[in-house]
Amino acid sequence: MLMRKLLTAALSVLLVTFALTPTALATEETSATPESDVSIQYVYINQASTSLTISASGTATVYGYVQKTPAGKNIYLTSTLQRYSNGSWTDVKSWSKSSSSSSASILETYQVSSGTYRVETYYYVSGDGGYESDEIFSKTVTY
Repeated sequence: MLMRKLLTAALSVLLVTFALTPTALATEETSATPESDVSIQYVYINQASTSLTISASGTATVYGYVQKTPAGKNIYLTSTLQRYSNGSWTDVKSWSKSSSSSSASILETYQVSSGTYRVETYYYVSGDGGYESDEIFSKTVTY
């Protein structure tokens, strides 16, 4: 009799636990995660960054950088200066670089007229098992 009561209690606990688990999981999966907490772990890419500054005289300085991990073999990097016009971004000027060293960077200047600009940097790193690629954007700068 005691064994039957213990078994019934244990089964009740299990049923309640399983009944509540899908609700808890659904809440966790549908909740928004702030972007700052998201981290992508790459095999071939160690880090990447891009930036844009525009001087008082209208000289835009475009910067793009990628560093590979020891497993990475070749780097390809393109930084594109873009201008916001009529509700969309249009390419103004692009620079590319490829390298088999540990990193590659682009540092270029370009004379701009008034407007809102950003830099889009696309990077690609190959390795023995394939490749990884991504793109990042600088903050927008209005001149």
